[in-house]
Amino acid sequence: MPARPAPLPGKPQGTPFVRQAAIIAMSMFIGRLLGFVYRLPLTGLIGDEGNAWYTTSYAVYTVVLIIAAGALPTSVSKLVAERVALGQYRNAHGIFRTAMTFATLIGVAAGLGMWFGAGFITRVLHSPQSFYALRALAPTMLILGAIGAFRGYFLGMKSSLPVAMSQTAEQLFNVGFSLWLAFLFFDAERLHRSVAGAAAGTGIGALVGLLVLIGLYTLVQRDFNKRMVKDLSKPFESERTHLKVLFATTWPILLGLGLIQLSTPLDIGMANARLAATGAFSTEQIDILVGQFGMKFLVLTGLPVALAAAFSVAVIPEISASHSLKDRKSIRDNINTALRLAMVIAVPAAVGLAVMADPILALLFPSFPQGGILLQWGAASVVFIAINQILTGSLQGIGKVGMPLVAAFFGLLVKIPVNWFLMGVPGINVLGAVISTSVCFIVAGTLNAFFLYRTTGIVPRFFQALGKPVAAAAIMGVACIGLHRGLSVVMPQAAATILTLVLGVSTYVAAMMLIRGFREGDIALLPLPKKMLAWLTG
Repeated sequence: MPARPAPLPGKPQGTPFVRQAAIIAMSMFIGRLLGFVYRLPLTGLIGDEGNAWYTTSYAVYTVVLIIAAGALPTSVSKLVAERVALGQYRNAHGIFRTAMTFATLIGVAAGLGMWFGAGFITRVLHSPQSFYALRALAPTMLILGAIGAFRGYFLGMKSSLPVAMSQTAEQLFNVGFSLWLAFLFFDAERLHRSVAGAAAGTGIGALVGLLVLIGLYTLVQRDFNKRMVKDLSKPFESERTHLKVLFATTWPILLGLGLIQLSTPLDIGMANARLAATGAFSTEQIDILVGQFGMKFLVLTGLPVALAAAFSVAVIPEISASHSLKDRKSIRDNINTALRLAMVIAVPAAVGLAVMADPILALLFPSFPQGGILLQWGAASVVFIAINQILTGSLQGIGKVGMPLVAAFFGLLVKIPVNWFLMGVPGINVLGAVISTSVCFIVAGTLNAFFLYRTTGIVPRFFQALGKPVAAAAIMGVACIGLHRGLSVVMPQAAATILTLVLGVSTYVAAMMLIRGFREGDIALLPLPKKMLAWLTG
């Protein structure tokens, strides 16, 4: 087995990916939390109807983002990590430079496509009021490609702090300017102006995130240059070679991500069409139901999914490096560690959202508390999505970037008829999109697990990853039901909900400690005080 290169300057030797994942998870959680919190006053301003237009435009933006830049952090981090593992720092930097050029060209094309295609897209999705918000998002595409290239390079170098700092700064400015512009342009008779203002804040946040990355890159550029000077590895790859491997790695990841992200605008478009076809709902009622799906179900389930996704993001460069060194044991250990830690987060989140759905919505959206049934039925999708993310990242890490694409395709292929049938039943309506989401990721995850086994012979330890979190979360769920019923008698509903959630989390942690669900080797690497680490590991 080839020897690992010397550690990078300023990086502790032997630091595993868990610490990198913890930093990314923290920044992603802060970002999602900020994004969620700002939607509370935004919902109070534009209501479920305005949320339907915002969700539609943002769903389209997300798909175009995937096409323009979404695969870059993954592909760049994978290619850079492979070369760093072999000491090829100059080739690693060449990948980054080529990615920047590639991203800029694609970003310009995507931005122009969104701007001039906004009318056609919103007509296809039966949401003409989303036109202005979609155009407000178009300029953001010019920035996001460069952000993806920078973040992929830092992740490939196993330096996640710059990524975390840029994500946090981006979201802070996004939230601030989105709210300010939404209130600035508010007009009850022309609500689409306020929605467009909220969308425009996304571009301002992205610009700040890019400036942070440029500043941090400038600070460490001297160290990067020193590594390249000492790099004596051969052959030095040409820019044409870098473009070739970048394209070959990016396009399957891009299509796989695009297919998964396509499910949201697909859900929205099918909901608008199928609910109207039943004749049981007015246009305003359809907008309200779609708004509940987008602003409540997708946003609330997105918080724990973001935390679980951090382990997928962090495991890709680590597995890529191990794969380059033919270290099969390290690959297996990293997959199982990522899966276990993702389940520690995803399982209790799913149970909590299911049993506390109505109280949570009443707490967060007192003026628009409807939609709890979507969380009750759809909370389990958090677990299925998290598992699929880890398996997808594992396959991408070992170079099998096309296999998750196949899995995503078949997941979406199954989702479409389930959507079509269930949404056509008036009593089910948008709940059909929630149910089909779980079905989609069960299919995709099963196929990815099969592909991983056929390719590597590795069978992830699903039962070990799920067993103790499921047991502890079940105890937590029962406790939450009893606590909320009891507390609601003696205190206001909002206070009862908050206290129940706090005590519920404490119950889960205590139950995990009791059954030794936390492992010292994992928890000790998290960025927490030593006394807290000792308490968590018993």
